[in-house]
Amino acid sequence: ERLGEIGGYLKQVIEGKLPINHQIMYMLQDVFNLLPNAAVEELVKAMSVKTNDMSLAIYLASIIRSVVALHNLIDNKLVNKERERSDEKKDKDKEAKDKVADKAKLAKEAGLAKDAAKPNADK
Repeated sequence: ERLGEIGGYLKQVIEGKLPINHQIMYMLQDVFNLLPNAAVEELVKAMSVKTNDMSLAIYLASIIRSVVALHNLIDNKLVNKERERSDEKKDKDKEAKDKVADKAKLAKEAGLAKDAAKPNADK
């Protein structure tokens, strides 16, 4: 906004609509003299090195974050496999117990049937 005001003032001075205020011109000259010379090779190289360093840090952080995410994914997969194995083992154990219980029940029923048949045979 202020640069726009300065530009407007300078245009009006050039067009002759406003008189030159030497104090303003001295201040503008000081401002422009304080700006670094961007054409100096050392400054360009320093800015490039700084930018490259920041880019490298961001790149490394992204890689590390990806590796950690993959590690967590692998751990999660291993945990899920272990749960599936333990669930399958529990299911097999339960099925085996159910089979044993069914056999015992059938044997008991068969034994009761034999006991029920014996008194009829004695009569």
